Amino acid sequence: MLTRLLKTVSFPALFAVVACTATGQLKGDETTVVQICPQEDAGGGCDYFGLDGLQKAIDQSSADRRILIKAGTYTPTSYRDVPFQDLHIRGAVVVRNRNLNIQAEPGTKLVGSADFPLSAIVIEDSTVHFSGLTISGFHYAVAEDDIYDGHGIFTINSDVSLDGVVIEGVAKMALTGRKAGRIVARNLTINKSHLGVWLEETAAIDLMDSEIIASESAAVAAYGASSASVESSLIKGNQDDGLYTEDTARIISRQTTLQDNSPFGARASGDSVIIICGGEVSGNTEDYGEEDAGRVYRDEVDMCSPG
Repeated sequence: MLTRLLKTVSFPALFAVVACTATGQLKGDETTVVQICPQEDAGGGCDYFGLDGLQKAIDQSSADRRILIKAGTYTPTSYRDVPFQDLHIRGAVVVRNRNLNIQAEPGTKLVGSADFPLSAIVIEDSTVHFSGLTISGFHYAVAEDDIYDGHGIFTINSDVSLDGVVIEGVAKMALTGRKAGRIVARNLTINKSHLGVWLEETAAIDLMDSEIIASESAAVAAYGASSASVESSLIKGNQDDGLYTEDTARIISRQTTLQDNSPFGARASGDSVIIICGGEVSGNTEDYGEEDAGRVYRDEVDMCSPG
């Protein structure tokens, strides 16, 4: 299975007036908002254009910069490779060593193509807030090699918050957390991708008011010593488990619906643990699965108590 094999090779308040210099270099005003438009004929008030313009704005941003992406479709025309372990994560947009707030207007889409295989966004050693962006159609050239393409948002050792982000139709993992990073996601939608959320090492995610639907593999898969908290969300129709843990990973699900997943709604293997606290569990081929010393617990009072 692709998921298991991949494991081994392993974006409020009103904005201030925009300010920039005549050469496109950003001013030092930390409250400045930089506007990105899909193309140069999009109207006045834009500082940069297209995804290459977004990348320039990111590269030139100082701490706490705010970036506003105007509505429209953004298609990759270039990429950067980010070395990670023995891999290269090939990203259309790369954020490294930055502290940014990136807000997309409704109707903002980052759209990939099978003719230009790469991942959408790579974030490393950064603190980033993304809101309102839709990511779709990212593909890989080769299923298993040392180039990681076909991913949605790939985070490495970063603090990332997502609000109202949609990821759909990506060929590999929609959202990835690696190393000691932490993701906080609210109103996240992942639909018809290979795998929903993939966690390794000691990465962690808090997933709230979200939905992961119709993945070819698992909705949430946690490996190593990673952890996930899934609250008030919908996990439905995923084809290689709703929730899956391995090694010493841990998932706690609170008031979440696990529905119509196969082969299991929740499956724990190795020495991992899944804790189900409330919520509906129904229509799965099997509700729970345990392998090796892995354990799935349902409505255990001591485990489900707040704190």
